[in-house]
Amino acid sequence: MKKLVLFITAVFMVAFLSSCSDDTTTTPSTDNGTGMPLAVGNTWEYETYNTDANGNTTGSALDNYSLSIIGKGTIAGKEAFLLTDDSGESLDTTYIYTDENGIYGYNEPEEIGDLSIWIKTIDFKNTKWDIFKVNIDEEDEEEGTSSKGVAGMKGERITSSKVTYKGKSYDVQNYLNIIYSDLVNTYLDENDELVTDTQFESDTTQISFIPGLGVYSSTNLEYNFSGGEVIKTTNKDILVNHNLK
Repeated sequence: MKKLVLFITAVFMVAFLSSCSDDTTTTPSTDNGTGMPLAVGNTWEYETYNTDANGNTTGSALDNYSLSIIGKGTIAGKEAFLLTDDSGESLDTTYIYTDENGIYGYNEPEEIGDLSIWIKTIDFKNTKWDIFKVNIDEEDEEEGTSSKGVAGMKGERITSSKVTYKGKSYDVQNYLNIIYSDLVNTYLDENDELVTDTQFESDTTQISFIPGLGVYSSTNLEYNFSGGEVIKTTNKDILVNHNLK
């Protein structure tokens, strides 16, 4: 199961990261009415389900976990909140903040080299945006191999919808976070002949927000190995309870 906190912080792929989004706001909003309300003590509880081809949940819950805001502080020039995720064997933490423009996740210095940066994972004002993008241009003359193209993550706001949560109907804002790579690879095959092929890969997560309440659901592909084959299933994390301070 991929954890919601990873998508809030962009499922980073930070080894390729070369630039970050511009923004000048230094103080986060605790409830901007469009995204995730942030205050120490806020919690959100989720259950994870398989879905069918139409996106409907099937069977009983596969897992459950919670997100909690346990503190705040100034990180890389921003007043931010510490978010924890108790799924898995260890407790994952990350810093996030939100303002009128979107939701931002923090990249640890050791993950990206020399810089500590904030990136915009959800954009409240634009329908499409780059979370990060980097040009790939690698060549090994001795081995006769090369990789050229782009890789990164982009976001997109799609059509809003309605959900029922705790017996009440809500309008939700829907977003996509798309990890992608589009590369042209050149290499020598077993006959020492030069081969060039195109490799395009993408992995999309849909995130749905109830304005002023937080993330309602997150839908993504889950990859498992069975009998030497890769089995792909679609999982959906759904909000089942929350507490806002």
